Amino acid sequence: MSFSLSRLLAPDSASLEHLAALTAAMRSAVDQVSQLMGSTPAHAADVDAELARIDAEATARLMGLMTSLRSAFITPLPREDLYLLADGLNNAVDKVCIAGGVIIATQQYRLPGEAMDILEILGRQADLLEDATRQFRDLDQLEETWVQLQRMCTRAERLLVQWVSGMTGDLLQRNYNRQRETARGLEAAVAAVRQVAVHLGRVLVRES
Repeated sequence: MSFSLSRLLAPDSASLEHLAALTAAMRSAVDQVSQLMGSTPAHAADVDAELARIDAEATARLMGLMTSLRSAFITPLPREDLYLLADGLNNAVDKVCIAGGVIIATQQYRLPGEAMDILEILGRQADLLEDATRQFRDLDQLEETWVQLQRMCTRAERLLVQWVSGMTGDLLQRNYNRQRETARGLEAAVAAVRQVAVHLGRVLVRES
């Protein structure tokens, strides 16, 4: 049996596959939560089950990445970077699923437009993060992706402020509390993506 030196020294691709799968899980979670708008309790139960499946699959992907890093000879980025990116993505998936759980538990199927706008941003960020997993060898493209992620985080944060500040006395106290908890859930998801973007920035600074 003959061996190719270039093949032996090729970076392990399994870690990138796990990262891409985590971004896909984030996109799926956002899509499921978006489906709750205008939903019914019966359909919400199906969404709840699907969110639990997505969350469990994301955690399995993180574990899979850990295993691949321990056995890989060469990795496309330092192992610590790949782990932190994967852990950040898994955290983002978890926070989106939790936000969906709050909506289901409180049966808030008619949220303000800001909530849908934030979910749209999170979905777009999931797509950008998937792009990022293919850009580690093209730092110019990765930097552009990082810039877009940062801008979208800022936009989402402003929408959150607008949403919360618009919760006036017109809402019953119970409805106010429910909306506030949902806003906190989406805020945590936005913060999780911000942390992934921060680590991408560190990679850019170090690798440039």
